[in-house]
Amino acid sequence: MRPAVLEDGHRLRARMFFRLVRALSHQRVDAVVQMAMYRPQFFGDAFFRLGPEVLRGPSYWTSAEREYLAVFTSRLNECPFCVRIHAETTRVESAGAIDVNNSGSIRPEVAAVLPLLEKVTRTPDQVKSSDVDAVRAAGVPDEGIVDALHVNLVFNIMNRLANAFDFSWDSEQHVRVGAQVIHRINYRFPRILMR
Repeated sequence: MRPAVLEDGHRLRARMFFRLVRALSHQRVDAVVQMAMYRPQFFGDAFFRLGPEVLRGPSYWTSAEREYLAVFTSRLNECPFCVRIHAETTRVESAGAIDVNNSGSIRPEVAAVLPLLEKVTRTPDQVKSSDVDAVRAAGVPDEGIVDALHVNLVFNIMNRLANAFDFSWDSEQHVRVGAQVIHRINYRFPRILMR
């Protein structure tokens, strides 16, 4: 259940930003931004610093592949909110080349890291060095493994928050617009809104 404070408990600066977004896009700000902007010093500021680095910073994986890893983790955690937006963002970032419903559309290296991410997500106490060795054997360098684990970490956190607070999308149009916004801003949120 989403606490009412995430809808209307924001500071004046955040409320003004929400009104501006609604006036310009005719849609409300998505639930992740609303959550991050509520007491940003507690969660939002740190999250919006981590997101761009993990999802759009330098990486072994393309932006589209990181979005695919986000969808994979979100499916493991049964988070429809994150699956919807990141499936669409995968499509946008890959210009349609990666289909989240077709494992044949991804590089073998992406497929090779998925069992490790599944184990880290579902049975972390059972992860062994042999799980990492299997990914290395498929040609994924250590930096690629670390990058994939960082994406997995971000979405293991966000999926739980989205599920706990019952985040949802107003419409498919809202999902499409959200994916385009992510594409344009690369997860970089105006710092002034987090102060």
